[in-house]
Parts: sequence; C-alpha cells; structure tokens
Amino acid sequence: MLEAKTTTRRLEFLLLGGTLLFYIAVTLLSHRPDLIWDEGRYLWFAKNLTQGSYITPEKPDLINGPGYPLVLAGLLMVKTPLLGLRMFNAVFMALAAWFSFRSVLPYAGKRWALGVALVTALHPSLVRTAPFLMTEALAVCCIAGFAWAFTAALRAEKWNWLVILAAAFALAWLTLSRVFFGNVIMASMGFLVLFLPFWKSQRTALLRAFAVLALAFAMCAPWLAYTKAKTGDTLCWSTNGGELLYWATSTHEGENGHWFSEEDAQNKPELVANGHRDFYKANYYLPVKEREAALKKKALENIRANPKGVLKNWLCNWGRLIFGFPRSYQAEELIMLVLVAVNGPLLLVVLVAVFGGLKNWHRIPPELLLLTLMLFIYLGGTSLLPGLPRYTVVVWPWIGLGMAAVLARHLRLRLE
Repeated sequence: MLEAKTTTRRLEFLLLGGTLLFYIAVTLLSHRPDLIWDEGRYLWFAKNLTQGSYITPEKPDLINGPGYPLVLAGLLMVKTPLLGLRMFNAVFMALAAWFSFRSVLPYAGKRWALGVALVTALHPSLVRTAPFLMTEALAVCCIAGFAWAFTAALRAEKWNWLVILAAAFALAWLTLSRVFFGNVIMASMGFLVLFLPFWKSQRTALLRAFAVLALAFAMCAPWLAYTKAKTGDTLCWSTNGGELLYWATSTHEGENGHWFSEEDAQNKPELVANGHRDFYKANYYLPVKEREAALKKKALENIRANPKGVLKNWLCNWGRLIFGFPRSYQAEELIMLVLVAVNGPLLLVVLVAVFGGLKNWHRIPPELLLLTLMLFIYLGGTSLLPGLPRYTVVVWPWIGLGMAAVLARHLRLRLE
C-alpha cells in the first residue's frame, strides 16, 4: 500500500513538473513581439484594472469577466514583460493536468487518471492557445480543480466546508473568466431544487452541490452588481450575447452560423453583399443596451424567417465545437486535420461511455451524475452560439472524468 502511494505521488510530481516545463518550452518557441487573437483585449482590461477601472466611456462593452485580467493585472503591477505574462499560463496548465489526475484517481485508478491528465496537458487546442494571453489555460485549470473539489465534497462522509469553498472558488473564478458558466450555475441550481423532493436517497449530495453553486454565485455577485450599475440589467454576465445570436441565426447564402468580427462585417465583400455592413452601421454603434436589443431582435427575426436554416447553423456549430469546421467564407486551416485525428477517436470513446452510462446510470455515483448535468447544460447552451474547438476543450476534465469512471467500471466487470 505504501509503495503504491509512493508510486502515485511520484507520477503526480512528474506530471506536474513535466507539464510545466513543456509549456515553458512551447511558450518560448511560440513567442512573438506582437499581440494576436484576443490578447489585446485581455491586456487592455488588465491595464485598466491597474489604473482603478475596468471599462472606459470610449469602450463601454463588458465582453468578458475580470477573471483573467485580474491575473494579468497582478503581473503587470510588478512590471512583468509580455513573455512572462504568457509564460504564466504554464502554471495553469500544470495545475490543470494535476487536478485532472487527482479527480479521476478515486474512480478509475492511476492508469485512467494519467490518460485523462495527458489529454488535458497535450491536447492540440490547448498547446496552440496556452502560450498566449488567452483564457483557455486558466479555464481548464478551474474546470479540473472544480471537478476534483466538487466530487471530493460530495462523496465525503461529513460536510467538509473547506473543500466546498474550494469547489465554489474554482467555479466562481471560472465563471469570471468564462461568463457563460454563470448561466450554467443558475440553471444547475434550478435543476437541484427540482430534484430535491424526488431524489430523497441523495438529498445530502444535492444539498452539498447546491451549497457549492450558491457560494460560487455569491462570489460572482460583485461582478453582477458592476454590470447592473453599467447596463441597468439584472443578471447581466456580459454585453455581447446579442452579437453572438445575430451571427448564429444568420442564414444568408454561404453562411452557416460562423461568427465574424465588426471589421469583417463591414469589409468582407461576401458579408457586405449580404447586408451586414448596412445593419452594423445602423445598429452596432448604438449605446450598448440599445445595440444588444437591436441584435437580439434581428436574431429572433432570423429564426422566424428561416427556422430550417437556423437548425442547419446549429448542426454546423457542433462541427465547429468538435473539429473546427465548417466556417463561412474562409479556407479551412491545417489544425482541422489535427483535431479530426485527435478529437475523432476521443469522440468515439466518449460515445461508448455515454451508451454504457445510460444503461447503468443508477450505478454511477451521484456527484458524477450532477457534474454530467452541468456538462450537458454547458455544451447545450454553447451549441446555440457560434462555437470554436477551444470552447469545448476546456471542459475535457469533466468529460474525461465521466468517461474514465464509466469505462473503468465496465471493463472491470467484463474481466470478472
């Protein structure tokens, strides 16, 4: 027993240290002096925080929460250069791999735990984005940390408020980094309230889960108070939902729900021909609240005008979430082939686990069922908006945990 524990600890140390060194090396090799993707936006918010504000009158959009900018702001205050800012994501990736391992270990053993952790550490979507100022590294770290703390809190013999607080903190920080999880928290709390009168055998687990979610929501309350003060809307997690719905429901010839930037909408010839430039000029530069209302109104008009086209966009979005295609008016990238080669087999294994889990759902621990509920809420909600593979990969620790728990038990039963 002692030897097994020693071996496991050694494996954890190698996983943690190896992932850290790997991402330091990848960041050094990928480093460039200019900002790419969303780096400029996160850095702008971070610089604002160092000056005592978050948004400015010139740029009043609350596109993303302060979770990642707070990290960057702390580093900026000690004069960390761009390379150092980017390299800090290596810490998050190392923790994500370790948390993934620890969460799977009690349910499936160290081999499955190592497999899930290695996918977390080496998935091409994360290797591609983690060396830059993007939220994926922090998000996957919070996702994995939440899985570990949440499952530990629910399966403990007694209420462990320290672990419950740890799970709530991970979920809150995740939500402030990826604000869509605010909707996951609220929807999950609603389901738990519905389950309480009927799932009496697991009432303790349900109450602990509700405590975690309620505490996470409370930790996000200052952000909601800030957005209400700036927009006047209650429970406003961000101010770009209308824009996302606009593109998700656009069914012009050649479009399939893929998102385009403000610049694309007004300069890309195909989009100009489809009338997007005229719509943007008339509505995009209105005050934020009015702009959101106009975009959401147009999205509803699109749904009523062509529901089959919107359904096609939704199906295409699943392809984008998993494999990165199809996209509208853009050539497909080489990364698509890599994602097909990696995510294709993973998808097949996950589907096998889902089939096995449905057949034996009553044998699955309640904490894993509740985590699966949160996963389905997230994926279902995300599928309604323009998606990218990096939106899916961040919840891999939840997917991998459920997959490993089901398949490890199934294979063990077959061997017996």
